Amino acid sequence: MPAIDWLCLGGVEVANNARTAAYAAAGLKPSTMQLYGCECPGLRQMLGDPAYTTPAADLAPWYDPAEPASADFGGLLVTRIDGARVSPVQRGRTDRLGDGAVLGRRRRAGRTIVVRGLLLGASCCAIEYGMRWLASALDGSLGCGSTSCGGDDLRYLTCCPGECDDAADPYACATPYLRTLREVGLIDGPNEISEIGGGTSLTAAAAAGCAGGGDCPALEIEFTLFAGLPHALREPVTIATGLTWDPATTTGCIEWSDDPDCLTEAEECAALQPVPCPLDPACPPAVVPQIPVPFNPCNCDPLAGRARLCVDVPAGAAPIWTDAVPVLVLKAGPDKPLKAARIRVYANPLGQAPDELDPCSYCSEVNVSYIPPGATYILDGTRRRSIVQCPGRAETSGASVTFGEQGGPLSWPTLECGTSYTICVEADADTIDGATAGLQVVVRER
Repeated sequence: MPAIDWLCLGGVEVANNARTAAYAAAGLKPSTMQLYGCECPGLRQMLGDPAYTTPAADLAPWYDPAEPASADFGGLLVTRIDGARVSPVQRGRTDRLGDGAVLGRRRRAGRTIVVRGLLLGASCCAIEYGMRWLASALDGSLGCGSTSCGGDDLRYLTCCPGECDDAADPYACATPYLRTLREVGLIDGPNEISEIGGGTSLTAAAAAGCAGGGDCPALEIEFTLFAGLPHALREPVTIATGLTWDPATTTGCIEWSDDPDCLTEAEECAALQPVPCPLDPACPPAVVPQIPVPFNPCNCDPLAGRARLCVDVPAGAAPIWTDAVPVLVLKAGPDKPLKAARIRVYANPLGQAPDELDPCSYCSEVNVSYIPPGATYILDGTRRRSIVQCPGRAETSGASVTFGEQGGPLSWPTLECGTSYTICVEADADTIDGATAGLQVVVRER
């Protein structure tokens, strides 16, 4: 079970045990209830918050000046979280005609996360208000009129990092323990489980019109979230920002070749691949027909050549037992579109210079055919999605300009085995004026 102290869904703090414990100590709880050690020491400092006093003074996430009961609500005290530790694995099996079976492809399923906790308050009206606020907060950003059904980010702590209590920068100390789940949404609840402590029950208080509030019991509730993407993400590590290309040196003239033996770079690399062992030449094996592969005709080599920009990703960017994905940001110059961008990822355990790397040894290739002037293109490996952001216009999917090797289907790059990598971005040399590139790496955990 991960730490139960803090949950943030869609940018809204849904649970903060340090905040709720402080408000409970100030009286926002049943008088018969005692709380002992219900929060992670130093959590407030890790979040960069001042001392918690009252919901109104602190502008707690649920506080609304137009709702008097919100000032008496103490928040959600989480007592248990299940399902957030690791993502489940699914794998089919097909029995052989003889003994044994054949394993199918492994896939990581989404996570079902069950959260249980207590709603605390100084009155029954406050707890009723808190239940309605929590139900709204768990709706996520869809409650604000979003047209997307993709869910929100859920952030939490894997454990309570006690060594951060006296750290000079508590937030930086806690960063290694922060995790994010993508595409999270509510699938059940919040549901009432029981009432704990206090005098007048919520049902009786409701029947009496909530008059006078009374010493109301805490309300135990439970809700279920589902994460559509299986990986728990660590905080992004920035490798480089604002990188620019050096102007490419060109002769201004193009020499055309009509030599039938002249090979393209892709053909040269293919010719270097190992060939199968020769078997009986008089009875060659049957040739399996090739499956047609979609190809983007807009993917081409620019006549002016490509300007190249490379950045090294150190081996320590990801543990050896998991992998990492890049988040690449390309921004076109203000006056020209950025064309024919090609991203290649090379494993580089020996720390070779970019010019020393075998040009055919790249692990993966991504091609971006066109980025409008002044626009920002983001290749997000955490969501497996590309977007284009143009000033003053709606965010647009970049799928129509993003392709894989030689314009074929895209295969998303991953950085594995804890080794060092070199990532090179090449682009049409005539379109690089004012263009920039940036790179982040995000570790994924199962």
